[in-house]
Amino acid sequence: MLIPNKITVTYDAISPDGKKYSEKTESNAVNTEILTYSVSKKIRSDKTAVRAGETVRYTATLTNDSAAELFDIFFKVPQPENASFVTGSVKINKTAQPSCNPITGFYIPDINTGETVVIEYAIKAEKPTATPVTQFATFDYTVNDPVRGNAEYSENTDKILLNIMEKINDTFQIVIRRTEYFATRNYIYPCRNCCDCSDFCNRCGCYDCCDCCCCDCFRDY
Repeated sequence: MLIPNKITVTYDAISPDGKKYSEKTESNAVNTEILTYSVSKKIRSDKTAVRAGETVRYTATLTNDSAAELFDIFFKVPQPENASFVTGSVKINKTAQPSCNPITGFYIPDINTGETVVIEYAIKAEKPTATPVTQFATFDYTVNDPVRGNAEYSENTDKILLNIMEKINDTFQIVIRRTEYFATRNYIYPCRNCCDCSDFCNRCGCYDCCDCCCCDCFRDY
C-alpha cells in the first residue's frame, strides 16, 4: 500500500517597506510503501556438509502473516555450484510433485491469511568446492492492494551454506591368513575323517594317511 507524504508550510512575512504577507507552500510528494503484507520466508537443510556423491534435502517455508491473500506464487532457486537437482524429489505440503523442478521454477498454491506452504527438494553434490555453496529461494507473488489493485512482489528467503568435501574411497580388501604352528612332528594334529594319520604333510599341513590331502584334515587355508 502506498501512502503519499507531502508537507504544507504556512508562514507570515514582512517586507522591507513594512507590508505583511501570509504565504503557503507545499513540498514535493514522496510515496511511502507500507508493507502490510507480512510474509515469512525461510529455508533450511538436513545437512550442512556433504561429500561428493551425497544428497542434501532443503525445506523452504512461506507463511502468510498478512491480512491479504497471496496468489500467483512462483517458487525458484538458483543453480547450486557443483551440484544438481535430484529429479522427482520435490514435495509441496508433503505431497510429491515429480514434474516440478526448482531450478526452472514452478507455481505453488495460493496462500490465505495465516496459512503456510512447505516446499521440499533435494540436490546431489557432484564435486568439492573451495568455498561453501550458498542456497536460497525466491518467491514471486501478488496481492490485491486496496489502493493500487494487484501489487507484485519478489522476495528471497534467508541464505544457507553447504560445504561439499572430497569423496572418501571406502572400497578396500581384507585378507585374512591363518597360520598353524607345530612344536614337533609328534604333535597329534586332528584329522576330520578320524583316520589314523601318521606322517605330517609339509605341503598341506595334515597328517597324510593316504595320498596327499585326500583325507579331510585341517589345512592352512
